[in-house]
Amino acid sequence: MSRRLHQFAYQELSSQFNFMQPSVPRIFDAEGKEILTEAGPFLEGQELFLSCQVTGGKPAPSLIWWYNGTILDSVVDTGRDYFTTVNQMLITKVPRSLKGGKLECRATSYEMAGDIIREVPVIVYLKPNKVKIVSPNELLSCSKAQTVRCETSGSYPPAKIIWTLQAKPMRNAVLTEEETELFSSSIISMRLEAEDDGKELVCRADNPRFPKGYLEDKRRIHVAYPPKVAVRLDLGATSPVKEGSIVVLRCDCKARPSPHTFSWYQDGHLVPYNETAGLLPADDTLTIKSIRRRSEGEYSCSATNSEGETYSAPFNLIVQYAPRCKIGYEVNKIASVTYENMIVQCHVEAIPEVIRFHWTYNTSKGVLPMQGAKMQNTGDVSTLHFTPGTNDIESLSCWATNSVGRQETPCLFHIIPADKPESPRNCLMRNASHGGGLEVSCLAGKDGGLQQSFVLEVEDLTLPLDPSVVATLSDQGDHSTPVYRVLGETPVFRLHSLEANREYQFVVYAVNAKGRSSPPVVLPNIRLEVPTDPKQENGLSIGVYDTDKGNHPITLTLLLVILAAIVMVLIIGIVAIASVLACRRQPQVALRARRSSKPPEELELSEAGFNEGFHRRSAQYRASLYASESDFERSINSGPDLILAPVNFPRQSTDY
Repeated sequence: MSRRLHQFAYQELSSQFNFMQPSVPRIFDAEGKEILTEAGPFLEGQELFLSCQVTGGKPAPSLIWWYNGTILDSVVDTGRDYFTTVNQMLITKVPRSLKGGKLECRATSYEMAGDIIREVPVIVYLKPNKVKIVSPNELLSCSKAQTVRCETSGSYPPAKIIWTLQAKPMRNAVLTEEETELFSSSIISMRLEAEDDGKELVCRADNPRFPKGYLEDKRRIHVAYPPKVAVRLDLGATSPVKEGSIVVLRCDCKARPSPHTFSWYQDGHLVPYNETAGLLPADDTLTIKSIRRRSEGEYSCSATNSEGETYSAPFNLIVQYAPRCKIGYEVNKIASVTYENMIVQCHVEAIPEVIRFHWTYNTSKGVLPMQGAKMQNTGDVSTLHFTPGTNDIESLSCWATNSVGRQETPCLFHIIPADKPESPRNCLMRNASHGGGLEVSCLAGKDGGLQQSFVLEVEDLTLPLDPSVVATLSDQGDHSTPVYRVLGETPVFRLHSLEANREYQFVVYAVNAKGRSSPPVVLPNIRLEVPTDPKQENGLSIGVYDTDKGNHPITLTLLLVILAAIVMVLIIGIVAIASVLACRRQPQVALRARRSSKPPEELELSEAGFNEGFHRRSAQYRASLYASESDFERSINSGPDLILAPVNFPRQSTDY
């Protein structure tokens, strides 16, 4: 009722006094575009500009900006004479409270006529006003995935959370995000490494619609990781170290948390605390007092914390020491032959290398320096060439010197008169277990102080006696001419070329530069028979001889021989011609054909299958092997050429 009265009064007044309301307000942005729906978007804290315009109106209208019942701007920016009235509003910093609000532009020419109102919603973008890493700042283990949570609020539109580690985006991380209109959260699951310890973790809340509208929270992370260890010499020392000095090894360690246990190892073995031996491990240091050569080796340490135990790479500790005799060469025995050249080698060990050697000899008159002898030094080996005379030389001594010092104890060489070797003993004969044939093996006797070799002579007792041939050995009877002769470094021989149904005698003896052993070992009456069992090796039936139990063969296949004879008689009775041919035919066995004997002057000894040490013997030795005893040379040369070579067997010691 009152409104109708108000309108009626306005109409009466406007008719009497010629009043006229302006047009409906129109709103324009800073670029002059008319806003028909919403104004914006505007950024929090930045400028907002809107222009409200009306036309007409008597008297000149008022034009006012309102917000939530509060006048924001009532200043008209055009004069009274203009037909269009304009109010330009400028807010220098848009408050957060304006977000979601509505601005009003009110125009009127007469208060009693009321206001013509135009509302315009305002869009305001807000930057985040809060961001925080809410997870506790605890020690993060690198042995498993770790999760950290960050929350942000106050942003419109909702902020995006970005994680960085030391200013670099997180890679290979799993993100779990939650987002509402004004709230966002992010949980990152990541695997850290030891190198990440102490780096800066940043949670950044960023409004993508708001340039530079971001907020960050930072923290230093602490990563728990197993120890990283390395061994070094303390106090600036370097390897190698001199024998007798004090050495301190340090286990450099980087770990979080700090290690609670250290251990030390030498060549993989735990180093215990041993004050008597001068080994003093104490946490991250190992002190070695009065270091010796046995202290040399690879040292490593280990450290243990809550994340595990780690072993360092080995540190090679080299000890410099004065020369000393190489193990096995401290005391030696050498046999001498008067007025014959001797070669003596002195082997030492030293770090650094040997500078010089010198030799002395000991006689009943005392210790004298070696003079007039030829000496060759190569590395840690000194070779002495000298010819002993009639002097009563009892021993030789070898001394070496390097930068650390002089050898304390010399390498000693006792000189003994050379003698012929002892005869082999415990000779056995058996079927060879591999490759077929017959094997003869003995134990070596003493070598008489000189390098010895072994000879096996095979005599065929079936052959008629040749009166023109001189017997090799006086105790072998009439049948003493060897058909085979085999030379070997060890008294082990394998024979493949013996014929069946023949009777042999074996003679075994040792030889050195002084001559051959006496008496020789004789294995008589050895007969090889054709077996009826095809499974027997080499198709031969042979016995086993033991020189300790007498020289009588023990036939292992007697029963098989009897059965073979019965079968042969039956075959002869049925097919006489076939049996004759079969008897004349040799057994099919893996035998090498016999070679005709060479003339005695062309006799050679086979060295096939010998190792390098044997081939290094000089021609002088081989000449002296036979030239020193003229009778022995004539007996060797009287035999036929060698057609059998010894088989490669493992080198056996001559000490039994």
